[in-house]
Amino acid sequence: MKIKLRYTAQLKDVAKAGTDEMELKENVGIKNLLDQLVKKYDKEFGAILFDTKGNYRNSNLIVINQSQVNYAENSLLKDGDKVTIMSPISGG
Repeated sequence: MKIKLRYTAQLKDVAKAGTDEMELKENVGIKNLLDQLVKKYDKEFGAILFDTKGNYRNSNLIVINQSQVNYAENSLLKDGDKVTIMSPISGG
């Protein structure tokens, strides 16, 4: 299955792109997707999403098709889903 991805703020900077597409196997949840993205974009991307103990940083938001989801619920993805991952915005 194919999904579309969108990144904001620091994630966009690390990925060097605001959008991406990925081919995934069926029955893949959001946790597996984020693991694959960390492998694809390196540990700096992972450090934004996870703390040093591997716990998901709840300051990041995950949206699937315009509905915010909770990382812990590990929502399953479907072909054609649009996933937005928003890291916190800082600056001033």
